[in-house]
Amino acid sequence: MIWVSIIGSLIFTALWLAGGQFKGRIRDIGCPITLALVIALKTQIWWHFLVMGAYWQVIRLGYGNYDPENDPKPSFLAKITHDRNGWWIRAIYGFLVALVGGGWLLWTEPIKYSTYILGNALIGFLVSRLKLNVILTDTCVSLGFCSLMFLV
Repeated sequence: MIWVSIIGSLIFTALWLAGGQFKGRIRDIGCPITLALVIALKTQIWWHFLVMGAYWQVIRLGYGNYDPENDPKPSFLAKITHDRNGWWIRAIYGFLVALVGGGWLLWTEPIKYSTYILGNALIGFLVSRLKLNVILTDTCVSLGFCSLMFLV
């Protein structure tokens, strides 16, 4: 069933990139559906489709930098952290999305899923800290999140 994960991750990453570049709801709707479908196919537990689809709505949280001079509507995390660089916002975003999206699996294999959660926080921090271009950033973040398809 690894082919399901490979195809799913390619679709997930394409949707993540398209959603970041063209806005709209491509990322918000397509990514949770793709991830939920792959998890359901791999586990053969069809209610996982509903559960994962609901949990992955957390990607709508937002992770923009705090810039009140140029952005009258900062992201939720920007309002809380006042992080002008975006390093911590991205790390918190990666942590929260991975925790909500994959954290329900912590009770099955705590080390594996803790690594998934912390790894996504690290990816979020590093892509912002290293100032990677937007395509590389979105690719790294999406591959981090969709790696859950290979863990299940």
